[in-house]
Amino acid sequence: MGATAQALELHPGVSPVVLAGRDAWRRFCAAHELGLDQLLCVGRALLEGRRAAMLKAGANTPTGAPYIAAFRSWCAEAGFSEVPTNWRMDLTWCAEHETEVRAAWGAHLAARAKGRPSLNPRTLRQSVTKIRKEGPPRKRKAPTVAAMPIETLCVSLGRRLAALDPHCALGEIARLASTLETATISARKNSR
Repeated sequence: MGATAQALELHPGVSPVVLAGRDAWRRFCAAHELGLDQLLCVGRALLEGRRAAMLKAGANTPTGAPYIAAFRSWCAEAGFSEVPTNWRMDLTWCAEHETEVRAAWGAHLAARAKGRPSLNPRTLRQSVTKIRKEGPPRKRKAPTVAAMPIETLCVSLGRRLAALDPHCALGEIARLASTLETATISARKNSR
């Protein structure tokens, strides 16, 4: 018997979407790490809770005191009471716009040279809005050699020369010395 079937047996009447979302939220609370799939699982569960709260409150839109009370009650019963209120709204929005959120996340991953963009649901929501207005982010260009600090350039050259056989390394050093001598002469002429 699979984990989902076992979970449904233990929690009759609770949908697999809510169980998956609650499990993702508990993993986040334990490790403070939430991937995009887990974030969207929580959002889909909250979206289901929003629908249930609207039905219970007799509301057509997720607004008004009866809806808010019903949604808070559902969150408490389903195990989402610790999800910050502002995250609830943004997570449900992300779940409703999952395709765009995934596309925005992919575009930001492709555009970043280092690290990962923030997985905060508010940031994801803002990214989708920005992409709607401006288009996908442009990929950052790597720094050119001219923009590198001399120390970084020397370390890079040192690694390159160390990887070469001694004969080739000496030829590269001679070409480098010639280039540096030409640059020195040019700099002296320009400083006069």
